[in-house]
Amino acid sequence: MEIAPLGSIRPAHAPLTKAKGGAELSLILIQNEAQQAAPKISQATVLGILIASTLMVIGLLGLIGIFAWRTERALDYGSFFVVVLGIITALIGFLVAFPLLVSRVFDEPTQVLALLSALFGTIVGLVGTFFGIKTSADARKDAQALTRETIASDTTLPMVSSVSPLPNALGVSPTTHVTATFSKDMEPATFNTTTFKLVEKDASTPVAGTIVYDPPTQGATFRPENPLANNTYQATITTDVKDKAGNAIAREDTWEFTVGP
Repeated sequence: MEIAPLGSIRPAHAPLTKAKGGAELSLILIQNEAQQAAPKISQATVLGILIASTLMVIGLLGLIGIFAWRTERALDYGSFFVVVLGIITALIGFLVAFPLLVSRVFDEPTQVLALLSALFGTIVGLVGTFFGIKTSADARKDAQALTRETIASDTTLPMVSSVSPLPNALGVSPTTHVTATFSKDMEPATFNTTTFKLVEKDASTPVAGTIVYDPPTQGATFRPENPLANNTYQATITTDVKDKAGNAIAREDTWEFTVGP
């Protein structure tokens, strides 16, 4: 019995392995041919598409800006333009993404999806910002209209609710400030040394000073320029003092107090 040399022995599965390798090589060649046959778009062309798309969006924004500048109530049409902008931008995104996917400029489709996600995220941000601004503007406009209607319908006459120093007070400090508090919020412009007067009672000598109105307390304060002398003084609020709705106080209010020990 003859024994074949060791080097001449071939495995029984060798033809099968060789056939499998040939099939894989053929598949790789077919894929390469398909990739070569696929349309290619250069990086310069892709950049041109992106620039053109950007210019289209900027041009549309410019047209909307011109319309808003020349229209008195542009916000009334804002929703329409935002929807149109969103649709056009989405179409531009598709036109950009399709050639990128077909030409295999990007290695992975997820890169194109990331680009589109950023694009659509920007659109959503712009739309949200617009509606936020529009809602705020509408709310402010409604509040202003409600305030005007409330003021216009206000016919209640204001009155002096309290004064300081108190009527007929004695021993008042020479550095005192004279204050009148009202039942309603008053119009600061109606206060001056003619509508809020302080005089020495005996000689009817006007006291020089300034008047300050404080909206939170609804109080007007007469601040004499110099300390008051020991004397009796008369303070007067005339009917020329008015509230925010233009209503004057019902009657003139006068009271006296005495400065001194």
